[in-house]
Amino acid sequence: MQTEVFFKNKIKRQILWNGQEFIFTRYGFNDYNEIDYTKVEQQFVFKGIFHDGGGYGGMLNITLYERDGARTLTKMKPMILALYEDAKDLKMDDVVQISDSIYKVVEKNDVKGMGIAFEISLEIVDVKEQ
Repeated sequence: MQTEVFFKNKIKRQILWNGQEFIFTRYGFNDYNEIDYTKVEQQFVFKGIFHDGGGYGGMLNITLYERDGARTLTKMKPMILALYEDAKDLKMDDVVQISDSIYKVVEKNDVKGMGIAFEISLEIVDVKEQ
């Protein structure tokens, strides 16, 4: 129990000191069940730490097989570390703008299953989708 309280306070303090504010937007759907970027359903505002994923689940490994051998590409995945209470209502396909790029939520993982923080995986949105 003391370990959970320690981890929660440590993560909360880091996000408070080093985090930035993010505005996530949930858009509605049109008649064809496609995301309609003109219908804003809900917005979530909270602080988190943006980073390129490393470690468990953070690397995206793509293996391309060629005729004479194999080539492996490693690509970093953009992620946000946020407190559990702040990010618990986020869903897949919610959208956030960071600098000049727009990202959508593709996965939300409870870090170590302790109910303290979420690691939110993002994917850049193609401008044509909007």
